[in-house]
Amino acid sequence: MTYSNDLLEIPEFLRRTRKRGRPRKIVSEVSKENNWEEWSKEKQNLYGTRYDIVLQDEAPSIGSGYRVVYVKEGRKWAHITNHDGDPANKEYRIRRRITLKKWNKLKASHKRYVARNGEIGKQ
Repeated sequence: MTYSNDLLEIPEFLRRTRKRGRPRKIVSEVSKENNWEEWSKEKQNLYGTRYDIVLQDEAPSIGSGYRVVYVKEGRKWAHITNHDGDPANKEYRIRRRITLKKWNKLKASHKRYVARNGEIGKQ
């Protein structure tokens, strides 16, 4: 059995023509200045009071361990936000809500932890 060459050729409409290369867009430029203090103030305005707290399994989406979170306390819920870096970039923002009762227990537990171990971050 033999095959003819014209059946194995790729038709012209299926052939791709090379396009000229396009330059990639710059998504965002990292500023060389240290804006952490400005960002912290802006985050406190957006998300509430800043807490440096040790979480266990209260907010699994945020994670466990030592975290910097921003909390707005409402009538029934506490809205917890974890946001790293620039507040304009919403990609790294994680939000979670827990009951106010659970949040108050967590705050009291953290106060006991700090009293027992001293301030976090001091060595």
